[in-house]
Amino acid sequence: MRKCSLIIVLIGRDVIVRYYQAYNAGDLEAISSLLAPDVSYHDMIYEEPFEGREEVLKYLRKVRRTVPPDLQFVIEDVTDGDPRAVGITWHVECGDGVAFPFSRGASFYTLNEQGQILRARDLVESAVKPGGSALKLLGALTPLIRKLGPAADPSNLKRLPLEAAAVWAFYAAYTSYIMLGTSAPGLPVYNTPPEVLTEVFYESLNFFYINIGLAQLGLTPVPSVACPPVSEAIFNFVNAWSLMALPYMLADGRSAKIGKGKLVAWWTGIMFLTNVFYIPFLALRAAPEPPAAPGGLPPRPPPSGPLPGWAPAFGATSLTVGLISLGWAVAARPEYGGLAERLSYFVDTFSSNRAFFAFVVDGCLYAVWQAALMKDAPPRYRFVPFFGMAAHLIGGGRARADDEDGV
Repeated sequence: MRKCSLIIVLIGRDVIVRYYQAYNAGDLEAISSLLAPDVSYHDMIYEEPFEGREEVLKYLRKVRRTVPPDLQFVIEDVTDGDPRAVGITWHVECGDGVAFPFSRGASFYTLNEQGQILRARDLVESAVKPGGSALKLLGALTPLIRKLGPAADPSNLKRLPLEAAAVWAFYAAYTSYIMLGTSAPGLPVYNTPPEVLTEVFYESLNFFYINIGLAQLGLTPVPSVACPPVSEAIFNFVNAWSLMALPYMLADGRSAKIGKGKLVAWWTGIMFLTNVFYIPFLALRAAPEPPAAPGGLPPRPPPSGPLPGWAPAFGATSLTVGLISLGWAVAARPEYGGLAERLSYFVDTFSSNRAFFAFVVDGCLYAVWQAALMKDAPPRYRFVPFFGMAAHLIGGGRARADDEDGV
């Protein structure tokens, strides 16, 4: 028994030093071998700890991709008095020994019997130095915290649907302004002119330009009525973007609580009425996870799974329709004039037609929704509106933000 303890004493401090050396070298394999399978790592700038070896490694990859490669942790002191508990102080340097501002910190590690890191907690120097004001604030808040008791625990905020409430509030504002209000261009939905409804109907018949193509071949299962090409292009572009949402909705961990059958129903509504259904779906997605036990805190959302096998087909279809739409807006139906006339049509219709205005606004909001649904995708896909989403789907979603090479 004593011999085992001596071994841990010898390796406890060494494990932590090796851990920092491996991190500075970007050696993911070495870091992995130093972490216990059930490691819990809490960087205190986050509310929740990262649980399990794979999740910790995923976080460390993200950190290494975000910060410059020449940032290095410099160990200042390491304790060695306990066989399975190690404290360490450090700071960060960049370039040739230049200390990074506000980079001092302290960490505490607990090792298991195999000498692997089981628990870790990082405390980083604050950039804000409140000084004595912090003591005054502490004194002022103490009576309130004492009165609240356990309810003052910040973790209890997880019980409150704050994020979902914010999305629902945005939906109320969207509905009031876009659908029902009189401040936006054009007439409210309940006063939509018949000619606008007729144009939207004809554009629906020409969905994804399929009916237009059939008409060119002499096939007219339903009439193909020409509409202004700019309006047709925006209608189809937004719907192509809507199409791409389904694979991400089904793979998204936060959407799992809604249920796959209901997710398809929500997506069908999105295809027909865009943000009238998209924003409520996002509000349901943002709701807290159901509690694991009566009175317990909601668990963390399950991790997102892989995209469906048919995702590349959706990406290729949407990309094709999107590219056609760009060309359609510029050059289709020459009887509607050249580029100057089409730009004039866009400006005039945007300022007078509520349906057209709503489609343009929806396209802008879709760029935000895309970033939310593609949270695991690399930034080059996630933050490139429409085309980044299409490219990620065509690739089958294999390139994920936390799966790129390097730590």
